[in-house]
Amino acid sequence: MDAYVILFIFFGLIVVLWSLRLLKKDIERGEKILHESEKAQKTLSQLLNEAIETIEELDNFGEYIIERIENKVRWAKGEILDIEKVPIKGNTEHLNTEKKVEKTNETKTYAQKEDFIEHVNDMRKNESKKQSKEELYRKAVDLYKQGYTVDEIASILNIGKGEAKLAIRIVGRERS
Repeated sequence: MDAYVILFIFFGLIVVLWSLRLLKKDIERGEKILHESEKAQKTLSQLLNEAIETIEELDNFGEYIIERIENKVRWAKGEILDIEKVPIKGNTEHLNTEKKVEKTNETKTYAQKEDFIEHVNDMRKNESKKQSKEELYRKAVDLYKQGYTVDEIASILNIGKGEAKLAIRIVGRERS
């Protein structure tokens, strides 16, 4: 009977040691998972910060594109106003009736011209800022063509990486 007790104790110790070994492996797996989750959290945080930065740069670049479009629209309107000033050759009967209306329209036209002139003055004030952005983007393209990386271009020109990438893609495409 003593042999059975010793055998039972021996098997009990083996089971306890085996259980402790399994617990140790579970603890190691848990620590590994915890370490990987912390690493993933840091990566996600970094990616989130980069995404926020890219969104801000896209917003800035979007404003730049909108300003360029608005400038082109203003230019086109100016061209249309210049075309309207050219007299029409040929039938001049309509001029007599227009002279009557011209006096009332003259004040409207003057007011429109005043608004346009104010608009052009505002545009000129903003133009220097726009030109500097445009020059900055052209410099980015030139640096890229010289072999600089996007990171180097961003640090040289003090702009974000995303803005540098966009400048290279969009302004570079225009210059090609």
